[in-house]
Amino acid sequence: MDLSEPAFELTREAEETFAALVDYFRDYRDCADAYSETQKFEVYDEMQSQIDALKTLGVSLRFAERKMQVKWGSDEDSKPMPVTVLYVVGFPIGREPEQFATPKSGGLRL
Repeated sequence: MDLSEPAFELTREAEETFAALVDYFRDYRDCADAYSETQKFEVYDEMQSQIDALKTLGVSLRFAERKMQVKWGSDEDSKPMPVTVLYVVGFPIGREPEQFATPKSGGLRL
C-alpha cells in the first residue's frame, strides 16, 4: 500500500513524470514476485531514470514507511491485517524536510 503525492505545485512535465513513477512502482509492487532476480535490475534502472528525470525538473523525493493494522469491512469482529504503508512525497530541491509526519489512521475506499 502506498500514498504518493507532491507537497507543492508541479509543472505539467514534472506531474506527468511523478505519475509515471508512481504507476510504474505500483505495477511492479503488485507482481514483484513474478520477476526473476535479473529482471529486477531493469525495473530498478527504469525507476532510477524516472527519479533522475524528476531531479532535473526540480523535484526531490522523500519517503517514509509505517506499519499499520487494516480492517476490511464494517464487522467489528473482523481481524486486522498487518500492512506496511509507503509514503513517497515530492518536494522542491533544496527545500526537503529532514522528517515529515505520516497519518496514524485513515480511511480506504475501493
